[in-house]
Amino acid sequence: MALPRLTGALRSFSNVTKQDNYNEEVADLKVKRSKLHEQIVDLDVMWKKIVKFLNENLDKSEMQSVYEDLNDILQAAKQI
Repeated sequence: MALPRLTGALRSFSNVTKQDNYNEEVADLKVKRSKLHEQIVDLDVMWKKIVKFLNENLDKSEMQSVYEDLNDILQAAKQI
């Protein structure tokens, strides 16, 4: 006796169905992404501004550890 296919079993015993409204979901995602992009652009935070701010406001003794932390953050962001 052949085992039933998993997709057929899922359809039979659950409410999993094929969705035909992908276009609406894609449009919603595009709208959300564009709004998020606009918010990020409005923040106007750049790496150069962060470094400049730190150069102006940090003591020389703190600079090395802060730069190491910033480098760790940068590497983590690149991996993401």
